[in-house]
Amino acid sequence: MTTLLLFQSLAFSLFPLYFTILPGSVRRVHFYVYISLVLLIGGFMGNVYALPVADGAVISGGNLCYGAFMMASVMFVWVERDAFILRRLVRLVVLVDIFKVVLSFLTQTILETSGVINPHGVPSKLFEISTPLIVLGGVLIITELLILLFIFELTKKMKASLSITAVIYILSFILVLILDGIVFPFIAFGINANIASVVIGGLAGKAMMAAAFSLPLALFVIWRRGAFVEYIQSDTVRWRLLASTSADLIKEMDRKDQDVRRGDIVFQNSTEGLAIVDHSGLILKANAAFRRMLEIPEEIANTAGASVKGAFWQGDTAIGCPPLDADGWREEVMFGRDRRRPGILSIIPAEEITSGGGSFVYSVADITEQKAAQEGLEYLASHDQLTGLPNRRFLGQRLLGLRGTGYALIVVGLDHFKDVNDSYGHGVGDRVLKVVASRLDAVRNNLGPHDLVCRTGGDEFALLIQSEDSKFIESTLQQVQLVLSQTIHVDDSLDLFSSVTIGVSYQPRPGARDALLEADAALHEAKRVGRGSIGVYEDRLTAESQKKMKLGLKLKNALACNQLEVYYQPQFDAMTHEMEGVEALVRWTDPDLGVVPPSDFIPVAEETGLIETLGEYVLEKACRDGQEWIRSGYAPLTVSVNISASQLRAGRLVSVLPKTLAETGFPASRLEIEITESSYIEREQEVIPFLKEMKGLGVSIAIDDFGTGYSSLSYLREMPLDCIKIDRSFIVNIPHDDKQCGLVSAIIKLAKVMSFKVVAEGVESKEQLDFLAAEGCDLIQGYYFARPLPKTELVSLLSRVVVADPRGSSIR
Repeated sequence: MTTLLLFQSLAFSLFPLYFTILPGSVRRVHFYVYISLVLLIGGFMGNVYALPVADGAVISGGNLCYGAFMMASVMFVWVERDAFILRRLVRLVVLVDIFKVVLSFLTQTILETSGVINPHGVPSKLFEISTPLIVLGGVLIITELLILLFIFELTKKMKASLSITAVIYILSFILVLILDGIVFPFIAFGINANIASVVIGGLAGKAMMAAAFSLPLALFVIWRRGAFVEYIQSDTVRWRLLASTSADLIKEMDRKDQDVRRGDIVFQNSTEGLAIVDHSGLILKANAAFRRMLEIPEEIANTAGASVKGAFWQGDTAIGCPPLDADGWREEVMFGRDRRRPGILSIIPAEEITSGGGSFVYSVADITEQKAAQEGLEYLASHDQLTGLPNRRFLGQRLLGLRGTGYALIVVGLDHFKDVNDSYGHGVGDRVLKVVASRLDAVRNNLGPHDLVCRTGGDEFALLIQSEDSKFIESTLQQVQLVLSQTIHVDDSLDLFSSVTIGVSYQPRPGARDALLEADAALHEAKRVGRGSIGVYEDRLTAESQKKMKLGLKLKNALACNQLEVYYQPQFDAMTHEMEGVEALVRWTDPDLGVVPPSDFIPVAEETGLIETLGEYVLEKACRDGQEWIRSGYAPLTVSVNISASQLRAGRLVSVLPKTLAETGFPASRLEIEITESSYIEREQEVIPFLKEMKGLGVSIAIDDFGTGYSSLSYLREMPLDCIKIDRSFIVNIPHDDKQCGLVSAIIKLAKVMSFKVVAEGVESKEQLDFLAAEGCDLIQGYYFARPLPKTELVSLLSRVVVADPRGSSIR
């Protein structure tokens, strides 16, 4: 009998499985006819036969039809991916039940009519009793279908794996069918011991029947896996619509039509170029921006008469038609006449891609203005803004590109330049640097066409001479000393005497050694011997290296003894002048050396491997202080902490950061990590995952000293950033320097386009503040509002968060 059960369930299952591969409209007709027939014969098959499949387990023909109906209905909903199929199935059940009730009534009436021949002696009361059972069965079937759909939709929201979802669906199907075998008898015949005995005795058969009809559902999941995946990824059911009237549905469709029309308005009026393109590259529909960018006439673009083939390029390669299995594509391209206009092209499948092809949405954004801004940023990244000379990065790239001939690298350091800044101010210092740059540039005019003059640091310049002629190099050194030893005229009331110390590294062949490192070492050695002298690199340990070793040992002891302090420089809202955050800055006062500038001990920490310990020390201290301010009831502040390149690249920070936040209790949303552009250059694939993990904790990411390193639009697009901090060197001459104003304005505009917050560092005057606020800068950091403050002084400032007039307050 079990074999007979399996054969019957197989017979009932083959038809629905076959229907799933038919085209849409044909498939639906077949399903409706099949389900109707199963419903019609189900009410009568129960009285025709029953299968004793095991001891005490009996399955009637009516139960088999019921199981086949439920199986086919579930499969129908899955393959159609349309919950409204259930609405139509409910109507079908109601119609079939009405037909069966009418048929029963007519049969009963005929049997009770005198003169009617009844050869089998069928009692008329049988049909009188069957009417309420037909109604009850229909109500239960509708209820059970709704319960199954509810379970299916609830499981969708769980976002479980495909296998787990399938198991839940099939188990719920089995349980609902078994539940029907319990509920129907109790409702139909009442709750008593006899009925309970019958119900319990029939559960085994019901379970076997449910398991038998779950097999074709499992086969559907395996065989039609794509259709099942599409069902579980489809939109969840809007239950209100299932119970809506036709009028309500018409209104809903009207609203959908309005949405479509609004979408078309957005499509046509978008500033981005949008087009629908088929799999062969023909344009099916395009908006005005797309036509304008590609210079396509409207009558051609919207009649499949134009193609995107050859319209977009990457280098010398044309972007062809997207592959049929494309999930999406987004890259920078060139387009327009002569391929001179840059843009970002996105290609997204617009519908299911089949062997016959599909359609795609092309979206192109013209980034000509952003590229112009990027070119400005690239200039900023490779040139010193004060003197206009190439910077250290430019020099490094040139050194890497040298081939063949030997060369000499000369590093020139201005003697006692710090005294000039301290005595006369940075304005005079900047004037001195410009004069020195001009004089060195005049020397370069007597050099070769590929020789170079750069500014490599605060008071350091470099000359790259591509020659192995030692006499020529020595004469150049004498010329440099001569032009830079002349008095510098600052103004009518001030003339300054200058001298320089020079370090030289001779490189007989490019790439053999680090020329810049050697020239710096020679410069430091020359300064030790006597300022105004010339030092040539030798393979020996210099006094500067010994000093660094000594400083590194002291720094290690200072970290162990907790002698470092964390100062905080406030950041204020550019418009409201309210304090929004602070930047944590480490300070060190050694018992023997006195105050050690960060510019001295930070490089030592990086060279000696102490930078990670130092960074973690500042991070823990800043988070602990920030949480203490929160507990004390002060207004919440964002605390910014600088992270070095070695910390970021080592990867340890990813595990240290959540541990620190957990131990201190400081909210991640109030912590901002500051990185420099050099920390991720050439290591994007290594660094980006670390940054994303930190972002996942709720921490924000900022680029510090933006514009002084490797500024690049592609890096800004790829990195998970929240904030850009404009370096002080761009702020110092605004608003009087038009060129610098334009550069700052371009940076802010670019940041806003990319939804970054902007912080300006080194703001020291009201004019600078007013300019930055007008350009849309978000936060201001600098001496105009407050210097870096120890924790105790900052706490007193926190009680006065709003700064109405910083020139008149005690903040400064």
